[in-house]
Amino acid sequence: MDKNMLNDEQLNEVSGGTKIPYVVVAGDTLTAIAQKNNVSLADLMRWNNIQDPNLIRVGQQLILKY
Repeated sequence: MDKNMLNDEQLNEVSGGTKIPYVVVAGDTLTAIAQKNNVSLADLMRWNNIQDPNLIRVGQQLILKY
């Protein structure tokens, strides 16, 4: 399994709401992804277990929750 892809267990850990996968593309920042999707940076980091918002990679799969 690609280490940048979330498994079913990780998808299910984002409780409540609708979980939508998002794949990071070149030029993305976590802040911009959060703003474009009307979620807080803190929530996006928590849902995806990200400690440093500057360390995301192209192709990395994130979870957005609505």
